[in-house]
Amino acid sequence: RLCAALACSTVHVPAPGNATVIARTMELGSLGGEAALSFRGFPAPSSGSGLAWRVAVHRRGEEVGKAISLVCDAITHTSWSTKLGYVSVDVAAQSPFPKLNVTVNLASDGINEAGLTVSEHTLRQSVYADAAAPAPAGTSRVCFAAFTAWLLGNVATVRELREEVLPRLRVVGPVVPLPSGDLLHWTIDDEREHVVLEYLDGEMRLHNNTVGAFTNDPDFTWHLRNLNNFANLSPDWPKGGERITVQSEVGALPHAVGHGFNLLGLPGDASPPSRFVRLFFQRQYAVLRAPPASLNESLSLAIGLLSSVFISQGTVASASPAAGLELTQYSVLKLPAARQFLFRDYASPRWRRVRLGELDFAPRAGASARSLPVGDGTLGVEDVTAKLG
Repeated sequence: RLCAALACSTVHVPAPGNATVIARTMELGSLGGEAALSFRGFPAPSSGSGLAWRVAVHRRGEEVGKAISLVCDAITHTSWSTKLGYVSVDVAAQSPFPKLNVTVNLASDGINEAGLTVSEHTLRQSVYADAAAPAPAGTSRVCFAAFTAWLLGNVATVRELREEVLPRLRVVGPVVPLPSGDLLHWTIDDEREHVVLEYLDGEMRLHNNTVGAFTNDPDFTWHLRNLNNFANLSPDWPKGGERITVQSEVGALPHAVGHGFNLLGLPGDASPPSRFVRLFFQRQYAVLRAPPASLNESLSLAIGLLSSVFISQGTVASASPAAGLELTQYSVLKLPAARQFLFRDYASPRWRRVRLGELDFAPRAGASARSLPVGDGTLGVEDVTAKLG
């Protein structure tokens, strides 16, 4: 079994032509410990990167959601046929309920052929819609655990989501509390708009994500207000001591000795509030001082920002000996306008790219699933000795 996904992070990086790079890390505990779902299927990579995540291609017309929806109650969409093709990061999961012995593929992140991207992050304070409450005719009830796949397979734009889908949608929770308490909220983006969708106290909350950052508990608006606690940070060289300078036997002081003091007070721990703050301020200062002039520069900045929240296994304390050790199991870069999806695993720094425009998403009866492991079992190191010999 698996411990909680407590440290997922997302950051947006601008690119030329009003484009955006959506960068995300997935953190989970290592194998072992109690969890909402138990995971099985392909063997875990030998690199020690945790779960056997796979990047999968889903065709239009694919039947999705039937088994995983059974963990939730009173669902009208126990399964559905996808309208849009998509690429997602999936993992094989077994139901946490003994009487429900089924194994399904869970989608945790992805992008569809229309350019809509979805990332799910843990939000333990989530309280979903009451499955038994009256709802207008035609309302769809979707299980929270299947919602990422449902969005990717059915929704083309954030505008469609806001105006056409959400008025007729209820996301419902598990029929009984999950062992680990792991629940979800979502960041949903296309090439024009960026939103966060949460359920608090049984009510849906949709927020415009103008700050371009997203992590975990507490809720999104708490993180927004928390940014005000770091208003002392600055993109400029610190000069606060200029009007109180005194001479001493070691020279004039106080003054900055060395660089980086403009970021003094930027939190460096792995908690969700600190990661949110760190991603926001570092991105803002980087774009202010050195705005990306090309897509490659935007990707480089996004990769650097993800590195600042990367969790090495063993550095974050576990709540209990059985909980496992958290680590960054995979990272992704999504380009909604270009319809591209890049990914890497914990062990290797090498990024691999999928161009959705070159994939065949057409329905095909009996077609075998197309997927490959997120990690290839290597460190991604190239031996160049021969080139220098």
